[in-house]
Amino acid sequence: MIVRIVLLLGFLSSLNFYPQEKSELAVRDTVVIGYSINPPFLYKQNDKLEGLSYWMWEELIKEETTFYDYRELPLDSLLNGLKIGSIDLVISPLTITSERNEYIEFSFPYYVSNSNFMVHKISNKERFLTIFSSVFSWQFFKILLSLILLLLIFGILVWFFERKKNPEEFGSDSKGIWHGLWWSAVTMTTVGYGDKSPKTVGGRVIGLIWMFAGIILISSITASITSSLTVHKLSYTVDDIHSLRKKNIGTVKDSATETWLTNHFFSNLESYESFEELIQGFRNNEIEMVAYDEPLLQYTVQHEPDEKWTILNVPFNESMYGFGASKLLPLTRKDEINKQVLLLKETDRWNQLLLEYDLDK
Repeated sequence: MIVRIVLLLGFLSSLNFYPQEKSELAVRDTVVIGYSINPPFLYKQNDKLEGLSYWMWEELIKEETTFYDYRELPLDSLLNGLKIGSIDLVISPLTITSERNEYIEFSFPYYVSNSNFMVHKISNKERFLTIFSSVFSWQFFKILLSLILLLLIFGILVWFFERKKNPEEFGSDSKGIWHGLWWSAVTMTTVGYGDKSPKTVGGRVIGLIWMFAGIILISSITASITSSLTVHKLSYTVDDIHSLRKKNIGTVKDSATETWLTNHFFSNLESYESFEELIQGFRNNEIEMVAYDEPLLQYTVQHEPDEKWTILNVPFNESMYGFGASKLLPLTRKDEINKQVLLLKETDRWNQLLLEYDLDK
């Protein structure tokens, strides 16, 4: 009996040294791996997982013998699973944030990107209607009326000084106001016909003031009309991201993009459980634009040739992607995994994959 006990203790003591050589992944019977579809980093092709993140994950575990239980879940479920320990690892790209770092053990980042907006392209017909409505808008007519009023004011002023000493060009009665208006328009547009020119000191002072004022006025009006027709109406290109706050924007629930938009007072947001549901809502015109990770938006545009979508040149929320593990799972090989991530990033195969997916920066 004593011999059996000694042999049993010896066997158990040998097991105690095993974790020092094998990672926690190798010791556990089953490791629960969570993921969500996020091309080009992780997607399914012929029912098989593919993508940049999945390639790197396979390289990391190619010598492991552990059984992995892969579960496809929405992003919010993945994050909650990591928090409570029901998910051990997430291999689809997770944006590293200070908030998530409180309950997620992140690997070194393997890709740096940003968020952006995807919108519907404007057709030629819509473009023409936009120009037409802009030209004949109340704002345009207000600018036009203001311009006519200024032309009239300076025309009357120059006629007032010129009516007695220069009646042959500006007239001596009230009908000469039309001549003053003509001179004012010719001067402002710098046409310079020369058929009417002030001869009095007062008239020339008014002319001098109007020359400089006309240059500034024409420049301002041209810039205003151009901005109205092209910048805000035709191509959705914006200089300030906050000008999009009034747009009905859709994004993925609990994503880093949603957090950024919320923190920057984008209140008109629609959150979807998954990116697939987000795109479906965009197709159904439930939202005006999509806000999410730019690589995924680029992949979507490239693989939806029948969809008339485009990505704005408004990058925001620079993000670092990494693998995420539950802090309840003690990874004894965390340093080794991080080392391997850095090494894999420097391989020719990784750079080749970035080129294939048009993600080389």
